[in-house]
Amino acid sequence: MYEGNWKNGKSNGKGRLIHFDGDVYEGDWVDNKAEGKGIFISFNEQYGDGARYDGQWLNDQQNGKGKEEWPDGSNYKGQYVNGKKQGKGVFTW
Repeated sequence: MYEGNWKNGKSNGKGRLIHFDGDVYEGDWVDNKAEGKGIFISFNEQYGDGARYDGQWLNDQQNGKGKEEWPDGSNYKGQYVNGKKQGKGVFTW
């Protein structure tokens, strides 16, 4: 379910998407893709139930600076490229 701004039949601007598995993305959209600043919260085991990413997005993937946090208290703060940790960052257990 998507709630937010639309332009030419596509999600654009600020909005929130709740996936069928319960995961939530809230933030910036460009032509139906997460792009800009946003927060993703996972509610399934694939990403770690309760995991959270807050940072930059490009083409529906983590790109730029961001921070991931997991329910066990571990976190990563640093750079991402195409959805993967890459570049400078700090992982804390």
